[in-house]
Amino acid sequence: MIHSDWHIHTDASYDAKLPLETLIRRTREQGLRRFGVTDHANFNDTGFMENIRRSAENYRAVAETTPEMILGVEFTPIAKPEYEYLAVHGNWEGFVPVPQEKPYDIEIALTLDEMRALGIRYSVGASHWRTDVADPKSVDNGPDAQMREWFRQQMWLAADPRVTILGHPWLCSRGWDDFSRIPRSMHDELGANLLEHGKYIECNVNMLNDPGLSEKYRHQYAEFLRGMFERGIPVTYGSDCHGREGDSPDYPDHRADGVPYLEAAGFREGDFSELSPDKLLF
Repeated sequence: MIHSDWHIHTDASYDAKLPLETLIRRTREQGLRRFGVTDHANFNDTGFMENIRRSAENYRAVAETTPEMILGVEFTPIAKPEYEYLAVHGNWEGFVPVPQEKPYDIEIALTLDEMRALGIRYSVGASHWRTDVADPKSVDNGPDAQMREWFRQQMWLAADPRVTILGHPWLCSRGWDDFSRIPRSMHDELGANLLEHGKYIECNVNMLNDPGLSEKYRHQYAEFLRGMFERGIPVTYGSDCHGREGDSPDYPDHRADGVPYLEAAGFREGDFSELSPDKLLF
C-alpha cells in the first residue's frame, strides 16, 4: 500500500542520527520507489541554517547515483518577532518577547529563493509548538487552547506557497485523548484550504503506532485522513524517522504498523501519493 516516504531526518538534523548512506541502503532493501530527506529548519538562526546547508551538501554528493531521492526540508511556524530578530542577529542572545493582545504573525525559516539556491524541491510544514503568545506557561495552555493554535498554524501552512505537504496534522505535544474533540468545522475549513492550494496531507505513522495513543484515537486519526482523501486531497506517507531506535542508527520499516488502521478506514493499494513533478519547486 505504501511505496514512498516523504518525511525523513538524517544526521544533518540536530535531533537525528541517521547517516544518509544508511538511509539509502535501507530504503532500497525495503523496496521503496521514492523518498525524500526533510531535515529540520525550525528557525532562521545560524545553527539551523548550517544544518540545512549540510543536508543539501550531503544530498548533492550522492544525488547522481540516487535518482529516487528528492531533497526537501521540514519547516515549523515561527512567531514573526522571533524570525525578525534572528534575521538580524543570527541567534537568540538578547531576545525578549513582547506580549501582545492578538496572536503573533507567522513566518518560516527560508524564502523560496533560498530554497531553490539550496536545491530544496519540496517541504513538509508542520506545527510543533505554540507561536501565538510570548509565554504559553502564563496563559491557558489546555487542549482546547492548543487546538485553536494548531488550527491557526495549519491553516497558514496550507496556504503558504513554500509548503508542499502538511506534516503530521494535529500532532500536539499536549495531545487530546479523543480525536472527535476537534470540531468538524475545523476539518472542513482545513480540507477546503488544502484543496484550494493544491497541498498534500501526511499520514505520519507515529500517529498510528505511538503506544501512548489509544486504539480508538488511532482509528479516529485514520478515518480523519480518509475523509481528507475523499475530499480529493492526496495523502503521503511520512515515517518521521530520526534514526534513534536501537543501539545503532537505522531506518526501520514501520509501514505495516499503520496498515490495519488505514485499511479499516478504507485505504487500499494505490491510494497513497508520491510527489507529482508539478508540485515540486523545480
